Parts: sequence; structure tokens; C-alpha cells
Amino acid sequence: MTNQQVDFFKELAYIQEYCINVRVGKEKSFSNIEELLKDVTFEVIYRIMELLDGYGGELPRCNIVNSATCEVINEGIELHDKCVDFLDNPLNSTKA
Repeated sequence: MTNQQVDFFKELAYIQEYCINVRVGKEKSFSNIEELLKDVTFEVIYRIMELLDGYGGELPRCNIVNSATCEVINEGIELHDKCVDFLDNPLNSTKA
């Protein structure tokens, strides 16, 4: 792997560890396991979107390219901002 690839995976490992550690201390505040899992996965997704937007660690912004159409999926948007609304209410977030 290249140095940038290693750095990217190190950031992912940090995100995973951070999100687990923060939630373990708060596990009693969740009424059931589904609520806990939803909260943890939301936080992990959000932080990965921040990473791709260029806000995590030392990595620059990444483009997500649809290999079939060559369209840059994250062109003109901040993924971490968009994912909040979408994950909170995915059925109402199908609008462009």
C-alpha cells in the first residue's frame, strides 16, 4: 500500500476506536441495543464523511467517482452535512 493509503486506513481505525470509546461510557443512556447501534453507526458514518470532505487528520479532500459514469458524486456538496439530514430521515431525503 502507498503511504496515503496507510494514512487513510489509520484514520478509519482511529474513527472506529474513538466512536466505540465515546459510546461505551454512555451505554446506559440508551434504552435498547438498537438505539445504541444506530447512534454508533451514525457517528462512524458522519466521521468518515468528514474524512472524505478533508476534515479528518492530514488527508486532503477525496472525490468519490462513479466508475461507470465518471460522475463525481460529492461534487459541490459537503458529505458530512448531507449525511446528517439523510440518516435522520432517509425517506424524505431523496431530493437532489
